[in-house]
Amino acid sequence: MPCLKIRPFRFIYTGANDGPTNMAMDEAVLAGLIGKEGSTPTLRVYRWHPPTISIGYFQSMGDIKYQKCIRDGIGVVRRLTGGRAVLHNDELTYSILFTKDDFCPFQKREIFLFIASCLVDALDCLGIESRIVQKTRGNLKTANCFASPAQYEIESPEAGKLIGSAQVIKDGAVLQHGAIPLSDSYTDIVKYLRSPADFGKNFCKNCASLNQVSRSRISDKELLEALRKGFGKHIDLIEGSFTRMELLAIKDLAEKKYSNDWWTFRRK
Repeated sequence: MPCLKIRPFRFIYTGANDGPTNMAMDEAVLAGLIGKEGSTPTLRVYRWHPPTISIGYFQSMGDIKYQKCIRDGIGVVRRLTGGRAVLHNDELTYSILFTKDDFCPFQKREIFLFIASCLVDALDCLGIESRIVQKTRGNLKTANCFASPAQYEIESPEAGKLIGSAQVIKDGAVLQHGAIPLSDSYTDIVKYLRSPADFGKNFCKNCASLNQVSRSRISDKELLEALRKGFGKHIDLIEGSFTRMELLAIKDLAEKKYSNDWWTFRRK
């Protein structure tokens, strides 16, 4: 197991926010860690309102039926991380951020495996059996994140992918976040994708929600506590909040970057 330093992680639950605000929160912490501006390692858990499709940093907006999203009240935001599109609705999302000073060896594989172990332990707290995906499989041409499990993501041995995650490493700091669907509402993304590879009744045959594999219905509160316990087995978590500089950056990034077409449509 990689070595973690003793600096504690903030645990922040921010409730439901729109797409630009959620993405701005992640980037504000990342920038604060990179610039050593008082930010500390952070595990944040959050929801989305309204339901929002997040697309990967390198993904083309041509994958998305943007006007239909607008008509249906579905938000669209581009992530700082890679990967493919996710419809965030009935779920909790996690984001975890830390630096090379907090984790050794600071390499993509070790980081993915460490976070995956935390997630497996969190699901175990809910009585859900899961495992780390060893090899990417399924339809790699689809624009839909949940259409296929990627290496180091989390799946049910019987039902398929349970958590979709994406990562970016920049200037010695990492941001990884992932969607943890409680219900199958995320499968509605098929209504908003253009690619023929995303259509058909089997487009989500390799994925499942927590309530599909759980013996009882899981609430937000139960999942939130399970994430706290699962990650808490590996890192020192303390209740925290954003710094003043982070709050200023969040407002600025949400308004000037993540709400603007120049960012959303940077790849058409």
